[in-house]
Amino acid sequence: MMRIPLYIEMAGKNVLIIGGGGVGTSRAKKFLEAGANVRVLSIEFTPEIKDLERNNPRLELIEDDANTFDLEPLFEWAHFVTVAVGDLRLNEVAKVLAAKKKCFLNLANDSSQTEVVVPFDGEYEGVRFAVTTEGKSGVVARMIRDSILEMLKKDDEKIYLLKAMDYLKKYMKAEKVPIDLRMSLYFEISSDEEFRNLVKDGNIDEAKSLAEKLVQEYVSGKRIPKSKSLTF
Repeated sequence: MMRIPLYIEMAGKNVLIIGGGGVGTSRAKKFLEAGANVRVLSIEFTPEIKDLERNNPRLELIEDDANTFDLEPLFEWAHFVTVAVGDLRLNEVAKVLAAKKKCFLNLANDSSQTEVVVPFDGEYEGVRFAVTTEGKSGVVARMIRDSILEMLKKDDEKIYLLKAMDYLKKYMKAEKVPIDLRMSLYFEISSDEEFRNLVKDGNIDEAKSLAEKLVQEYVSGKRIPKSKSLTF
């Protein structure tokens, strides 16, 4: 089994969660925060998720037994399904229905068989990241997530560089710089010594001005990129 990391827009997507315990509740919160419509099927629910339902019109709790409930209409509705119950027998039913209805399946109770992994994720100043050990240890994955977050908080230069490069990208698009040249200039300008020194010192506005100047010099042919461009 080979999985690849992806960031997927979930706003407006339909998410079915089977299981209203602690894991089901945390999954529901994650997808609601991402803008999804969430239905949770369970015999019982945590007080937290009951409170969420009262205050969020995108959350619906269905009190029933997944082993006897007609799951097919719910899988038909869902784009993404999470199974978060202790009974592994339900997994086989879920896998058949997910394949039939073409929805993604996360088995929170069996990391070796799940189609989709829901990682521990973090964000700092526009940098988003996710960590998983693919079931080996959620405790360790969470610790690594926290370590990355602390590292980013101590690395001002990378955050300054991100802001400057984001500006550079938008500037070149607005100036209609050809895409092949843009791809070269991302590397060329980001490695320019004067540009990097300004970024390192936190002089973002000066770095932006220098980036504009360099772009115009490359566009006019006054400078020739040394970097290899990435093509599509």
